[in-house]
Amino acid sequence: MTITLYSRTRNGRLSYYTLHDRQPSLDGSPVLTSAWRIEGGRERELHRTFASGKERDRALRRLFTAAVRRGYRLLYSFDRAGIGRFGTGAESLAAGIVPGAIASREATRAVSDA
Repeated sequence: MTITLYSRTRNGRLSYYTLHDRQPSLDGSPVLTSAWRIEGGRERELHRTFASGKERDRALRRLFTAAVRRGYRLLYSFDRAGIGRFGTGAESLAAGIVPGAIASREATRAVSDA
């Protein structure tokens, strides 16, 4: 699962924030990685390890919600399971928080089908 968000800083540069579970821990525990950077800057990462997947998913929702409240907007999301842990897919995670998230994905599909 990968979720990438973006916002503009006060001086107009883009700021990126990514949450993903791609990098497993050495002992097999569920991990959530958050990475952030400002356009032209160095990326920073924070790895969090959890006792269960349920705890990781709660942390993901909390971090996603906090980022949106700080002004970040959804840029990209991918869940290799297709349906995902969050209901009907990545759209359901963003639907209640990011207005137009589902509509923009439908618009992208319509353009690519044409």
